[in-house]
Amino acid sequence: MEPQKPTPLKNIAYSFGGILAIYSMALLVFIYSFEIKQQHWSISLVNILSYVLIFGYAIQLFKQKNKGFLSMQEALKTGLAVAVIGGLLSAIYAFFHYSFVDAGYQTAILEDSLAQMEKQNLSEVDKENALEFTKLLTSPFFMGTITLLQNLFFGFIISLVVGLALKKEKPNN
Repeated sequence: MEPQKPTPLKNIAYSFGGILAIYSMALLVFIYSFEIKQQHWSISLVNILSYVLIFGYAIQLFKQKNKGFLSMQEALKTGLAVAVIGGLLSAIYAFFHYSFVDAGYQTAILEDSLAQMEKQNLSEVDKENALEFTKLLTSPFFMGTITLLQNLFFGFIISLVVGLALKKEKPNN
């Protein structure tokens, strides 16, 4: 029996998923190294442009390997495959990053939250509830999960738009 050749989708998903993961890891290290706020508009702009380039090029490459034809289903499948591979690898790194590399991230967020609550004169019960919720939202597991979900969400949206732009159905014979 002849070994099966990997499909173009599998090759593209692993290649571009790896690129997406490396980009996400590098960005997280960059943000940590230069102490940049993650909510800064420039980080968001770079992220969006990078995601569009990575997903767009992956779908374009799939179309080329498919003799110039691309259906919406194939575009979405390609984008989501890239998002799953990249998202899983990025989520694993994000978990370790927030657990070991930037273990003080959660503490800093909690201190900022507490300072804001002091200004609002909240009761002790409200402060405790808010801090518990903030702890949950800034836990390494939650941050990793959000990384995966973010990749899936943006992968779907970008794949949808790129798929609509590049769609070319095979003629029916």
